[in-house]
Amino acid sequence: MHVQIVAGAMLSSKKNNHSQYLVISILGQSVLYLSLWLWNEYVASYMTLILPALILIILILALIADWIEPSRIPGWYYKLMIISIVIPVLIGVVFYFINDGKIGWLME
Repeated sequence: MHVQIVAGAMLSSKKNNHSQYLVISILGQSVLYLSLWLWNEYVASYMTLILPALILIILILALIADWIEPSRIPGWYYKLMIISIVIPVLIGVVFYFINDGKIGWLME
């Protein structure tokens, strides 16, 4: 009985650890992309378009591979990939609206 309680606590601890890592990933990516947009709109706009597209392709390939032959890819991997797609696009949209739809390097 005691072993089950300890094992259950360890499993919930691992689950909380993954949640904490996902939150840290969200914050880290947000800081990275926000600083990129503040530093250089040209680089940031390309990074905002290219990286999520590449991550989306990798996610689709991982889903297809997992569908063909089920593997032990953990669920947090898919969550991290989705976060890595959504965060840059969301920050890019926010900066687009902050600049009233005008991207400086396109206007020059």
